Amino acid sequence: MGQAKREQPAVPAGYRDKSRSGHRRRHSAFWRFGPLVLGLSALALIVGAVWLAASQEPATDSPTAPPGPVGVPADVKLGAPAPDFNVPTLDGKTFSLSSQRGRPTLILIMAYWCGNCLPEARAMTRLHQEYGDRITLVALDVDPSSTAEDLKAFKAIAGDGDYVWAFDVGQRVANAYRVRSLDTTFIIDQDGTLVYQDTYPTPYETLKAELEKLLQ
Repeated sequence: MGQAKREQPAVPAGYRDKSRSGHRRRHSAFWRFGPLVLGLSALALIVGAVWLAASQEPATDSPTAPPGPVGVPADVKLGAPAPDFNVPTLDGKTFSLSSQRGRPTLILIMAYWCGNCLPEARAMTRLHQEYGDRITLVALDVDPSSTAEDLKAFKAIAGDGDYVWAFDVGQRVANAYRVRSLDTTFIIDQDGTLVYQDTYPTPYETLKAELEKLLQ
């Protein structure tokens, strides 16, 4: 690994972790060593996969799920209908996948402490600036312990993108989509069909190219 110095991302003004002590330590490590985490992509993906498999119980101070079951098809694969879902958003509303019919939807599976998820979240900010309401972008925090403060801090670090930031309460969406690791990306077309999926940090150019196919 090279020895070149990297800029450390600035901590959002007024940021303060009010969650439990374990989360406080995790936040501190993330904000202090974010650049190092970003340099260890493969390790971060492995850790994310192990964490996702182990984390099942939601914290009592986390957002609650809106009514409505998550659709779980017999098999989730490209070319099949994407499972519908309703999730609470950072701004206190409810996001419904089925309500996005008519425009492409990109979903990033992330967690507020996932430094490896930052580049793609920033790429989504750029995509939102370019395409506006022609597309729907969703950053979905699947950590059951995540709070609004946690996600707001990540959002600020990621460029404060004005797209959908939401909570996967009880990991219902992650289970429906058979998610196995953080930084998993799904793209759903205008008709609700799953047309793209990957399980690694996706660069801006790839996301743009996949969305352009659907907008032609």
